[in-house]
Amino acid sequence: ANIWHNFSVSIPSVYPINSIMRAFALFVGLLAAIANAAIPTEEGVLVLGEDNFEEAKTTHPSMLVEFYAPWCGHCKSLAPEWASAAKTLADSPVKLAKVDATENDALAKEFEIRGFPTIKYMKNGKASDYNGGRTASEIVNWVNKKAGPAAVTITTAEDLAGLQEKHDVFALGVFASVDSDAAKAFLSMADADEINTYAITSAAAVSKQLAVTGDAVVVIKNFDDLRADLALTAGAEFDAEAVQEFVSANSTPLVQEFTPESAKKIFGSAIQQHVLFFTKKGSDHHEPTMAAYTAAAAAFKGKLLFINVPASEQKILDYFGITKAD
Repeated sequence: ANIWHNFSVSIPSVYPINSIMRAFALFVGLLAAIANAAIPTEEGVLVLGEDNFEEAKTTHPSMLVEFYAPWCGHCKSLAPEWASAAKTLADSPVKLAKVDATENDALAKEFEIRGFPTIKYMKNGKASDYNGGRTASEIVNWVNKKAGPAAVTITTAEDLAGLQEKHDVFALGVFASVDSDAAKAFLSMADADEINTYAITSAAAVSKQLAVTGDAVVVIKNFDDLRADLALTAGAEFDAEAVQEFVSANSTPLVQEFTPESAKKIFGSAIQQHVLFFTKKGSDHHEPTMAAYTAAAAAFKGKLLFINVPASEQKILDYFGITKAD
């Protein structure tokens, strides 16, 4: 005989169905939390290997993954920038991760890793090359472009202050209407720029705070002259090339220090003519030399990049045949 034929279960009234469903949802959430916890982190960065890479791709469909080698000097320089960016992006849908390629040969071969560090952007299981900078702010900017709008919309003076606290430099488009042709062209230009950070506003409070009348692009920064304004002619066609040149020229310090982290921004700049000068920090010649070149750089803004190469950059010194004694 079928002993289960008349078997049935009734749910007691003290456990209403909606309570059971809530408990089930909490249980599922707990399982998800346990799964996420299974992927270790270091300073906010996911630590991946062959044992959890597939799980990470499923849990986090968008990731920026650094393939590194423990002995690599450039990787060591990148590490604090990577960790700082990961903390800033803690609430972003794009997660930062790292893979020790020397311990995970299969992953290194799968992604054709031939140098260190190599950074890949993972989106729904598909990998593409990362082409952003290597400072924390540049990494954050690049990720925000991938995860969000081309430009952040700000509506209050408080929004403006918050953006100034968050970014060393950004370009703000001020328009009578964000639906105007000029504003749309500004957003299109911003979307194509993977180096600089952009914001847009049509709020009267923001225009008043900046003392801006009419459409304009304002580069706000915490270095050099702190601000640069470009007024846009009312009714004229938006000149994306001219505005991009203005943003690039004024988003860059008059003098930049060459480091492995700054190299990407230097060589990725639209300005491809460079003036290099070599100094040793702490020496008597460093400060007066910096002051002289900073003064000269102001006259060539947007035309030349002035790069200070410290004596610690031995590979660059070797390339140019310069010794520390020089």
